[in-house]
Amino acid sequence: MRVGVTGPSGFVGGAVIAALLRRGDSVRALARDPHSSRLPADVEKVRFDVNDSTPDPQALQGLDAIIHLAGESVDGRWTPAKKRAIFDSRVAGTRNLVAALAALERRPSVLISASAIGFYGDRGDELLDDDSPPGSDFLAGVCVAWEREAQAAVKLGMRVASTRTAMVLGHGGALAKLLPVFRFGIGGPLGNGRQWMPWIHIDDLVDLYCFILDNDGLRGPIVAASPDVATNGRLMQAVGHAIARPALAPAPGFALKIALGEFADTLLGGQLIVPAKASDAGFVWRHRDLEAAVIDAVDPRSGRRPDVHSFASEQIVRAQLDDVFAFFSDGRNLARLTPPDMHLRTPPEPVPMRKGTTIDYTMRVRGFGLKWRALIVDWRPGVRFVDVQLRGPYLWWRHTHEFDRKDSGVVVRDRIDYALPFAPLSNIALPAVRRDIEKAFAYRRRAIEELFAG
Repeated sequence: MRVGVTGPSGFVGGAVIAALLRRGDSVRALARDPHSSRLPADVEKVRFDVNDSTPDPQALQGLDAIIHLAGESVDGRWTPAKKRAIFDSRVAGTRNLVAALAALERRPSVLISASAIGFYGDRGDELLDDDSPPGSDFLAGVCVAWEREAQAAVKLGMRVASTRTAMVLGHGGALAKLLPVFRFGIGGPLGNGRQWMPWIHIDDLVDLYCFILDNDGLRGPIVAASPDVATNGRLMQAVGHAIARPALAPAPGFALKIALGEFADTLLGGQLIVPAKASDAGFVWRHRDLEAAVIDAVDPRSGRRPDVHSFASEQIVRAQLDDVFAFFSDGRNLARLTPPDMHLRTPPEPVPMRKGTTIDYTMRVRGFGLKWRALIVDWRPGVRFVDVQLRGPYLWWRHTHEFDRKDSGVVVRDRIDYALPFAPLSNIALPAVRRDIEKAFAYRRRAIEELFAG
């Protein structure tokens, strides 16, 4: 396949080109300066400036696909001039590209145009996916207009996809700007760190571009983010651990707003998002979990292990799969599986369980009252479901429930992945936390045996 790439000298552009070359595609770098030393040596280089209102269509002649990555960086203080550059480089730039495509007699069959997770604006704990509506802030407006210009190529007979890209982890981009701060020992969460921060490893992003190229059914908006939802606090703790530095010095929200103006609202807001369309199409992530992905992005040869912890339990239930899954699908039954001394309280009304369901409950652990809010992020009836902690005592908590038929019964598997806040200071509490989890699941196994004994 002959693929043209705009923005070829950027962090993502260079990685995309390298991936295309590795798999045997021919690449044409569509660059404002085709003589730039930042461009790979082994690609065709053609001058094509999307910011030119009349770019030369001949630069696109003979291509099978275009990956459109050009655009002004959103980093920095958003002055009126900066905002205009952000808008024009994406919206007008994409319009100019599509106009050049329209002038061709033979056009590429597919256009993959970058977009951003900023499409959704700040949405708190609302679960979002590819089909969720846009936000209302400046960056959301840019993304809406950006994608609209790309979709104009559909009328030219092209397949069009817009990759709504999260923060990219790799040797460049936002992570490269964070590392010096952490190396000085003054890194930490932005604001209170509770805002959701979608992310994706650069390897997975370039794999996703190739996956979209090869799958004719993928079109329209596609979320380019890991399925591992994470808060800003968790991300910053992972960065600190990756370079053996603390992440205990938060950047106050008011200070960010003084320094960065309107851009600070983007950093302090967040999106709780799952990549439904990519997952449903069968895309496989190489770097699915945040902590391991950060270590790989920072220094894969460091030998450091992710600062996360796991617990697994398995038992066989002598019952029908439908009955077992129905029992676990009723959130009110959680109290029946929890030690009485934890005083777990769930909503009295039945809660319909599906992807996006939230459940609020309270409990006591070692004498302390806790509030917990869980979210179902994956729901496959009769097979598995996954809930994550939205609000609670852990920095990260993911509970995977799996169900498999076996002979005349059902294998019930539970896996907990978790991390404590304020590491490494909180590591002193890990043995006690582990004992509490083991105790709770020992009770849970006995309760399940008794409940399904008949």
